[in-house]
Amino acid sequence: MALIGNVSLENNFKELSSLDNAYIKVMYVRCDKQVGKANVCIFKSQGDSPLHTKDYTFEVDLSGSNFISQAYEHLKTLPEFAEAADV
Repeated sequence: MALIGNVSLENNFKELSSLDNAYIKVMYVRCDKQVGKANVCIFKSQGDSPLHTKDYTFEVDLSGSNFISQAYEHLKTLPEFAEAADV
C-alpha cells in the first residue's frame, strides 16, 4: 500500500521543489487508543532512497480499519496529498 502524487519539498535553503508522481509510503504507525502517529517517507519513485520523512498525527478509530489504512486515509485529507492516488 502506498500513494502516488505530486508533492512540494523544502530543501535546507528553504526553497521549494516540486516532485511529480512521488511515491508516498507510510513506514510505520504508533498508536494509543485515541491518537496515531504515522511516519511517512517520500521517494522519487518506488525502490529509491527516501527524499523526505515526516510524522503525521491522526485520530484513531478503534472500530475502523487497521491503523496503517487509517493513516493513508488521513493523508488523503491533507492539502499536500489531496490529489494523491492509491497504488
